[in-house]
Amino acid sequence: MNKLLVFLTVLFLLPFTLLAQNRVIKGKVVDESGNPVMGVNISGKGAKKGVQTDKDGNFSITVTGSGSVNLVASSVGFETKIVPVSGDNAGTVQLAKAVITQEDVVVIGYSSIKRKDLTGSVSSVGSKELKDFPLSSAAEALQGKLAGVQLVSSEGAPGADIIVRVRGGGSITQDNSPLYIVDGVQVENALSVLSPQDIQSVDVLKDASTTAIYGARGANGVVIITTKGGRSGKTQITYNGSYGFRQLTDFQDVLSPYDFVLWQYERSRGSIADSTSFAQTYGTTWDTLQNYKNVNAINWQDRVFGRKAKFSTHNIAVSGGNQATTFNLSLTSNQEEGVQIESGFKRKLVNFKIDHRATDKLRIGFTARYLDQEIQGIGTTNSGTRATNRLRHTINYRPFELPRPGFGADDFDEAYYL
Repeated sequence: MNKLLVFLTVLFLLPFTLLAQNRVIKGKVVDESGNPVMGVNISGKGAKKGVQTDKDGNFSITVTGSGSVNLVASSVGFETKIVPVSGDNAGTVQLAKAVITQEDVVVIGYSSIKRKDLTGSVSSVGSKELKDFPLSSAAEALQGKLAGVQLVSSEGAPGADIIVRVRGGGSITQDNSPLYIVDGVQVENALSVLSPQDIQSVDVLKDASTTAIYGARGANGVVIITTKGGRSGKTQITYNGSYGFRQLTDFQDVLSPYDFVLWQYERSRGSIADSTSFAQTYGTTWDTLQNYKNVNAINWQDRVFGRKAKFSTHNIAVSGGNQATTFNLSLTSNQEEGVQIESGFKRKLVNFKIDHRATDKLRIGFTARYLDQEIQGIGTTNSGTRATNRLRHTINYRPFELPRPGFGADDFDEAYYL
């Protein structure tokens, strides 16, 4: 009878003992700036189940045992933190943002490998280095960013060709241009038909080991360009635009009208024909020549190259997809004026790319590009011709207007026509 009474007493007191061992721990989770973090997973040894923080960062978790408990706070984008708690208050838990470093991958023609495993000579530029430059030309955006690669503009006019040399030229008489591969397809002078906003990465292969797969065509180097593709997830629309102007800050000093006429006088003294021509154009006496001190000077450099050349770039990209199919559509509009009058550049570019993973071993892709480009003007000069050199004439031409009987002020001359 006594044994039965003791047994019943133990059964009656046991639930109260177990209930006394359970306790509720409360706390709050914030980030490095002190802002509450929602959705943080809270778990720990002795906890019946894990919980998540609410919109204010607060949490409440039930644990067993009366001793110290280690709570684990984890969330995407933050470093996991272990918090020892001995009472029922965990206090404020501060999480640090996790810094994730991705492996740098380099495309070398026949495969893509990690940069740390690369043995050949390759220079690379990613989209992060290109997106913040307000330039319409991809070649201009790459200037100074690739070791061993020289990019020089043929002249300063908008839309001018960019000369690319990888480790200098290899031939005196032949073409030294590198081979361009865009998304696995050979494209001639690819940097002139791509927008900087559409480029994901540029890898320049510079030595024999990395260019061997391309044979003799890759002797001058190989430029592998990978354009941006879509990412699985919600459809995203991005806009990138810029506006500005270019202007010459200084001009070369030229002769005043009087000094110019005096120089013409000295130049014409050696020939009767030149002396006669000078007298017919500028006058025959010193009193006549003195009048040129009061003539208004014209700065032809300012007239031809002195305007504010406006430029604008607009890019709209739409990307998205799912685990099997991704797409990217990019629309780019570039408009640029040259500092020289009657020169400019307009371009409309559409780039569409779609990738579909049919199976683990089969991947199908489609890329389409449309380019509408208009280059205004013929530049500042033509090689081998002195008569059509606009830059030369702005310095050498007569610095004032000269009316002649029977003609207007400086009658039309084809040699000086822009």
